Amino acid sequence: MYVAQERRAYILRILQQRGSIRSSALARELGVTDETIRTDLVDMQAQGLLQRVHGGARYILPTPGCDSSTRPDCQLAALAAQHIEPGMKIYLDSDPLALVIVSQLEDKPCTLLTNSPELLTSLCATTLPHQIICLGGELNKDCGILDSPLARDSLFGEHQPDAALLVPPALRSEVAAYRHPLRAAWARAATEAAGQTLLMVPSLALQAHAAHIFPLPDGCTIITENNLPPGFSHPNLELIPFISAEDLQQSSGFDY
Repeated sequence: MYVAQERRAYILRILQQRGSIRSSALARELGVTDETIRTDLVDMQAQGLLQRVHGGARYILPTPGCDSSTRPDCQLAALAAQHIEPGMKIYLDSDPLALVIVSQLEDKPCTLLTNSPELLTSLCATTLPHQIICLGGELNKDCGILDSPLARDSLFGEHQPDAALLVPPALRSEVAAYRHPLRAAWARAATEAAGQTLLMVPSLALQAHAAHIFPLPDGCTIITENNLPPGFSHPNLELIPFISAEDLQQSSGFDY
């Protein structure tokens, strides 16, 4: 049985991964009543963690002034930001977590590279001190990113990144995986071009499946909020947890 804190952390992770979810689905997944979920969503909305919509909730990015210390996405992003130095050129994956990471770099002006129209729109609405470069091309409506061979090749030329910040929806021992082949192709190109690869992996992704894989580069860093599952190993991967093993042992009923 989940306690309230564990249940709400799980809800936030689900929303960060899926974008939105229905209350009835959450109640089934967590084995609680609809009323319990409604209470959770009301309290979480009051904390600025989500927005309630008819029949469920949707993920919202953290807003200035909100308490980010208990948000798993903010904690994950803060760890990633520790690996970034001012002036670096960074390729950003097309995931909501990428913007959370950028918000942690307010005192580290960087050059941000992305081919995500949604991320570009969000970045334009901020006052963050970063240079933004759009890796252009034709919009692929199936996966919501801009693509062209020339744009992808620019990662190995004028727009070569110092670091690739990726949020793969699935991760296994030696491969990352995406649900769309074009997203996987861009992620693979970014890892091959960048001097450093940071993989932001919400713990749900460690048990997820996606069809389009690419091998993890040597020396990449996995940043997640949980210990890696049994059997997950790679000789050159670093795990940076923000939840300690002791904390997890005290919450043995929390199934990520």
